[in-house]
Amino acid sequence: MTSRRDLLRSLGLGAAAVGAGFARPASAAERSADLRAFARAGDGRGAPWWLIHPVRAGSSIGKGWHLIDLGRVEKGASVLTLRHRDGREVAVHLCARRGAPRGLAHSALFDLVSMDGRNADAPTPEDLGRALMGLARRVQRNELGLESELADAGWMMSHAERVEAYGPAALLGVDDAALAAEIG
Repeated sequence: MTSRRDLLRSLGLGAAAVGAGFARPASAAERSADLRAFARAGDGRGAPWWLIHPVRAGSSIGKGWHLIDLGRVEKGASVLTLRHRDGREVAVHLCARRGAPRGLAHSALFDLVSMDGRNADAPTPEDLGRALMGLARRVQRNELGLESELADAGWMMSHAERVEAYGPAALLGVDDAALAAEIG
């Protein structure tokens, strides 16, 4: 099982890398390149359900929102699919947090970024924001637990790293050509 120290190191928050082959701490550029390479390859493991435990598929997260699915870590994030009882659906990307918080909610190590295609200036529906803040508190309680399977989080990238590596269209799941045609 990966330790909390290993997770922090892989997220670029730890002190020095130790172990075979690491003579010095990796630079920010080296860490970023390593994380992008890992994220592109994927790790073949399942979704990081331990982060939101005991929440599971079908669970209510409050304010009329239910968790539909949690995807495995791909392109540096795990995607939470949420559905409201009125039929609204949103994809929330669970990303590594580096620096100031991003997204609708956050924990010490993770950002919950809504990727529903809204303009960043558009207000977030209050019910969604409050439900995600509650979920972020759950993540906060679980992320540093000694029993957690922290290895999955080492594959995660920050939202900014993901946008740089893949582009916003790929993260939204749309074709760059279709997006360019729509923009005009």
